[in-house]
Amino acid sequence: MFHHRLFFLFVLVIGHGSGLFLTDTASGQCPFQNVVFTSGEEISYTVSYNWGPIWVDAGTVTFKTTLEQKEGKPVWHFVSTGRTFASYDFLFKVRDTYESWIDTATFQTIEFNRYIYEGGYQLQNRSWFDYIHRVVYSHTKRNDDPMVHDTLHMIDCTFDMLAAVYYVRSLDPDSIQQDITLPVFVAIDDSVYRIDVRLLGKEIVEHPSGKHFPCIKFSATMVEGTIFTKDQEAFVWVSDDPNRIPVFIEAKILVGSVNAYLNEAKGLKEPIRKVVSAE
Repeated sequence: MFHHRLFFLFVLVIGHGSGLFLTDTASGQCPFQNVVFTSGEEISYTVSYNWGPIWVDAGTVTFKTTLEQKEGKPVWHFVSTGRTFASYDFLFKVRDTYESWIDTATFQTIEFNRYIYEGGYQLQNRSWFDYIHRVVYSHTKRNDDPMVHDTLHMIDCTFDMLAAVYYVRSLDPDSIQQDITLPVFVAIDDSVYRIDVRLLGKEIVEHPSGKHFPCIKFSATMVEGTIFTKDQEAFVWVSDDPNRIPVFIEAKILVGSVNAYLNEAKGLKEPIRKVVSAE
């Protein structure tokens, strides 16, 4: 699954501050202070696949952030889309959209929607998060099957897929302990998944454009699924600057490899930090 599995990568390794997952066990709420993103931020990535010696740019993933009103309260509206390039559609067409509405005061999800079209497979999911009773109400429809209604139990800080990305970006990277396994819990359709992250250190990453970025490198143990095997690690390089956005991602899949690299970033609080050379 093109975009679905990439989200595991983004959610996992943007989470370099996840050692600060301190939970109010009575409400399931996680402390939050946004210091990295603002309304109007737009970030895009190019996704490449590899079979043998050949790398092919297959599509794009985008993230957009706006400040809006929902149910009479200010909310962060996060939207992410994934799509294959037209030249790749005949092999495996992807048109995915993810939306999340988050209370700005508590950073708790009000509603999360996911619409998937991947190689003929279709999925629609709507989820509502009840933090008082610590449950997630999920409605999921796959292809022409009947709608399935699930009630998921939250595990500590359980996030929707988009909220997890933005939450962990906002945590303090200086609080990380290297090589310590850190869990992240994400509600996806009819299940809550645990994904484990480890900090590996700092590196200078050379972007395909020739630019070099100071980054923090992480590994993520992926959930077993249709294209990832059990205990499969992915690697993500996150910008070592106040924006804390992924610059480069790589992972092995059942057939070949997948990479995602930063294409464009607009509306950031600060310019992305670069260096003249890798030396």
